[in-house]
Amino acid sequence: MAADFEYKQMLLELDKSLKAEEFESLKFLCKDEVKKRERESVNRPTDLWEILETREKLGPNNLAFLKQIIKGSCNGRLDVLRVIENFERGIPLDSQRPVNSSSSVPTNHPYVQQPVFYNPVLKQYGQQPGMPTRDRPQVTSIIHSSAVNVDKYMKEINFLTKNLGREWRFFMRTLGVTDGDMMSVEQDHRSLRDQIYQCLVLWISNNGGQFDRGRVVAALRDSAVERYDLAGRIQDCDI
Repeated sequence: MAADFEYKQMLLELDKSLKAEEFESLKFLCKDEVKKRERESVNRPTDLWEILETREKLGPNNLAFLKQIIKGSCNGRLDVLRVIENFERGIPLDSQRPVNSSSSVPTNHPYVQQPVFYNPVLKQYGQQPGMPTRDRPQVTSIIHSSAVNVDKYMKEINFLTKNLGREWRFFMRTLGVTDGDMMSVEQDHRSLRDQIYQCLVLWISNNGGQFDRGRVVAALRDSAVERYDLAGRIQDCDI
């Protein structure tokens, strides 16, 4: 019963997350499963979910088609895809919502993302809630402050930087790069390629200066990433 309730909560959250134009694209992608007359009576995503359930294309343990059409209609919006991924991983929906600044939940609550900063004296990351954003060192200085030399891995770094797309955040999470680190990188670097590059160098630095090819291949093959093409080329050194 609890799992069924969480499944329905997840579908309602998707209903609230989808934009009008995304919903129209969603209906179009379902035209092989939902007849035109039925589509005309679909006014919101929850109506579509019910029809897909009757077609056995959707259920608590049958989310492949849902993920496929969401990816196709939402232009890779990670916030929408993450709702489904977190349900599959058993993460409660309440823990996924950002905490309002006026909330009574303390800032050290486990579900509140704490800002992550680099301490140049200790040469490590730490929480410094009172530190203004303008005083936070650039991520490039974090990388250059490390003694790790990534030159020997530039071929792999450039290959991934060039070929990773909208799934890059899931890839980084699977490698172990934290949301706090990615947030810092995104604030300092506007270009997607720069963001991917900086996160890869940061991961190598945190990984003892090693580019763990096996971990990279596994992360690329993870169900949240599914870049088997890149995984094969990395594994075969075909880059």
